[in-house]
This record gives sequence, C-alpha cells and structure tokens, in this order.
Amino acid sequence: MPTTTERDILSTGSHPAKRGGCHQLEFAGEHVVTARVPSLPLNLTFSLPSGARISAKAFATQEGKAISRCYLPEAGEWKWEAKSSAGKGVASGNIHVEESDLPGKVRTSQQDPRQFVYDNGNYFIHSGDIAENLLAPKEENWSSYIDQAAQAGFTKLRVRLAENAKSTANFFDSHRKQLNLSFWDEVEKRLIYALNRYPRMQLQLDLFAEDREELDRFEEGDPLTHLAVTYITERFSSLANVHWNLASNIDPAKDSAVTLQALSRLGKTVYEQSPWHSLITCGLPRYATFLFDREKWCSYASLSSLGQVDGAYIAENASLTNKPLVLDQDRAEYQLAPLQPRYYFRRLFWGVLLSGGHPTYQGLDTSGQGRGHHAGIVGYYDACHSARLKSGAHDLLHIQTFIRETCGSLVGWVADDSLSGNKPLLAKSMRSPESDRCIIYVANPDSHDGHSGKKGQGFYSDQNASASDIFTTFNLELPFANGTARWFSPTTGEWKGQVEITKASTIFLTPEPGDWVLWIQRN
Repeated sequence: MPTTTERDILSTGSHPAKRGGCHQLEFAGEHVVTARVPSLPLNLTFSLPSGARISAKAFATQEGKAISRCYLPEAGEWKWEAKSSAGKGVASGNIHVEESDLPGKVRTSQQDPRQFVYDNGNYFIHSGDIAENLLAPKEENWSSYIDQAAQAGFTKLRVRLAENAKSTANFFDSHRKQLNLSFWDEVEKRLIYALNRYPRMQLQLDLFAEDREELDRFEEGDPLTHLAVTYITERFSSLANVHWNLASNIDPAKDSAVTLQALSRLGKTVYEQSPWHSLITCGLPRYATFLFDREKWCSYASLSSLGQVDGAYIAENASLTNKPLVLDQDRAEYQLAPLQPRYYFRRLFWGVLLSGGHPTYQGLDTSGQGRGHHAGIVGYYDACHSARLKSGAHDLLHIQTFIRETCGSLVGWVADDSLSGNKPLLAKSMRSPESDRCIIYVANPDSHDGHSGKKGQGFYSDQNASASDIFTTFNLELPFANGTARWFSPTTGEWKGQVEITKASTIFLTPEPGDWVLWIQRN
C-alpha cells in the first residue's frame, strides 16, 4: 500500500486545502462555552465551486473547541457561512482547495455498481481485515497495527466504536448525562493517523455493534442517543477514510421488528447527516441473506459466510442486488481455522474477487474479549514473526500486483466460470467487458470432494486442502480463438512464461505443481 510519509490531509483555517482531503474550521468566544455541553450549536453552509451547497454542524472537543469540517471533493474556491441555532450570522469565509493526488472517499463505481472506486477515479481493491478493538483507548499497539496492515496490503479495516460488542456505554460519561469527549478525541487521533499516512486505506466504523438496547433507544427518540449519532457523523464523516456499518449480526429471524425499524431509521439519519456521502452498510450473521437492498442509504451488502473459496455465496446474493457484495467474514486463522492458512486465504481472495465480490481476511481475535496467543491488536508481521499467525495474508500484495500489471481494475468485468468448465473449486474465471481478456485462477487443491460451502459442519475440503503437489490439466472454452496466455505465480508474484493460443477450446497444463493464475488476452 502507498505511502510511508505523513501528509497533512486535514487543513485548517485559511490555509490552502487539498482536493480529496478535509478542512477544519474552529470557533471561539461564546461558542467554546456552548461547545462544552455539547449540543452542536453552530450550523454551517458550504458552497462548492460547482454551485452545490452542503449543510453541516459544528461539534465539540474535550479542549472546549467548537469545530466544523468539510470533505473536499472539488478543487477551486469554496465559501462557508456559520450561523447560530437561532439563525444569527457568526462568521464566514473562503477555502482555497488545490488539486492533489489524494484518492479521496471510496464510492460505488458509476460504470459498474458491483465495484468500488476512489473519488479521483482510481480503482479500489477491497482487501479487508478485522480489527474490532483497534480504537479502544487501552489498546497500545494501534499505530503499529495500522502501519503493518498498510504494508501487508490491507485496504479496509473493520473496527468497532463500542467498548465491546454488546455495549456502547463508552459513548457517554459514567452517569450517561453527556458525551464522553475524551473517548472521541482518542478515536479521532487514530483515524487521522491512518488518514495522513495511508490515505488509500478505509476504516469501516461499526456504530452500534450488537447493542440492541441503544438501537432501540434511538428508535424511541432518546435525545442523548440521537445527539451521539449526530455528533459521531458530523465529526468523522468528512474524513476521507471513514465509512459506516450501522450494527452487527442483524438477524431478521431473531431481532425484533422494532430493531429492524430502528435500523431503517438510523440508516436514513446517517445518510442525511453525512452529506459527504460516506458508504453505509449493516452487518449480518453468518449465512443470512442481504436485507437492505431497497434502502437508499445502504451502499453495499456486508455478508458473512464460511468456506467461500469458490465464491458460491457471492453468486447467490448477486441475484438479489446490484450493489457491491463484500464478504466481511469467513474463516479466521484462529477461529474455524483452516489447516493451510496461506493457501486457504489465497483461494478465498481469488475466489471471491473473480466471483465479482470483495474478500476479507481475519487473523487474531481482535474482539477485546479473547485471551492468549491468538488474541489482541497485534501488527500483522509482528504476529507472523511471533508464530501467532501463519502468513495467511502474505499473498494480498501479489494479487494487487497482478491487477495493476494487467487490467488495472475489475470494473465491468464479468464472473464467468463457464470458461473453465463450471468447476469453481478447481478453477475460477472472469472475463473483461469486451470479452477480449480473461483471468483464470487454477486453485489445484489436493482435495475438493465434500466441500462445505454454505452452512457447512465438520471437516471439509476448503478447511483441510493444500495446494496439489502435481501438475494439473484443465480445459478452457474461450470467447476468442487467437491470443496469448501468460502464467502468474500467486505465491511469488512473478510471471512464469507464456503460450500462444490458436483455438477457442484449449487444454492447458500448469507450468509447475500448485495453484496458478492465467492471464489471457486476445491478439
């Protein structure tokens, strides 16, 4: 992942700002006193160079400042005006926004609703990791975790705002009378650390996690809960590396109608109070079908399954929605563990990507509730060097290299296992929009019978398979008759020769045992 030097992406006051960054305005005097409550007393209007007008509110910090922020999707001269809650003018000014190479926020691609791109048009390769307790004040390894996640190629981290999955009590003071501003200051420090160093890395903030009581309070109109939602979205939505997960493990078979209605209302509220259009989703339990396709606020499907090395669950949910399909949870190296982690996760990454979905790895137990060798917020490479992990995510960088050196993005690409005989456990296939290029991942496992797939119980091929130690042959039915095929090693990131194709129906032999990727291009 990109950068190793810190950049000042959060500009302030009258200083020049950067497109794709964030600008901050601070207010003093009577507004500082009011901000200590904090009741978000100031209303801001930002006028963009395009003529668009966006409204926002100021928020308070532990230092007693009243601050307003705006995300900067456009270069040029911006104008802003601040008014009190009574409508009285407080201040106004300009922001000069310069062009920059910052990627900006992640959006759904307008050319392909299944894929993501940054605001600057660059492709977003979703390589997720789970770091639930990363933002907890007691976690001391948070910066090394972020640094090593970037070095390993992770582009999205799933993190939790609640102190534990069942309670958002840390949002408030001990008497539940006002917001816990010291906690939110600490959250901000970590988000901005990541933004300045690794602007291409996204953090998916889990808002209410599994705290159904707080979610029900929101539905009942509890003023403090509503203040918390407004405060959190105003403070963090303008950061280019932030997007939202409303809650986790939402199960229509178990959760009440009140909870589901609360989610719908919460999603609409966050969508309307987050004018910079951050992505929003909602987490489901394992194997649950995507719930929120018709909700305008829902940007993508957050799925959880098991053994998806063949991408079957992605294909199943693709018939239910045109939105991006993110597999946010599968096996982990410590939980429901595969015997061969590196090979398993390599199959998972390629299998999900070539099914048109977006994969996620999981290493240690980062819930904050685990104990021992396989738990805690620990940098990925530190965990591997100390034998806590077995290099399960070591091939992410090779996947990114392959995409960068071939097609550049999977926008518009079509999952098509018919190219390789409709045997996705053995080979996964995808073709370009013009059907003039193909990607074939030849998994070549030494065991594929009895694959668990959805709702599997017991010991199955996805869990115990290793890469075969023999060569394998496979047949391709290509959409063209003349082209060039190049071999790519998914374990080393190196190219291993090429062959010419002279007919559409072609039998291939892998250059060596193990799994391989084939890049095929029409002449």
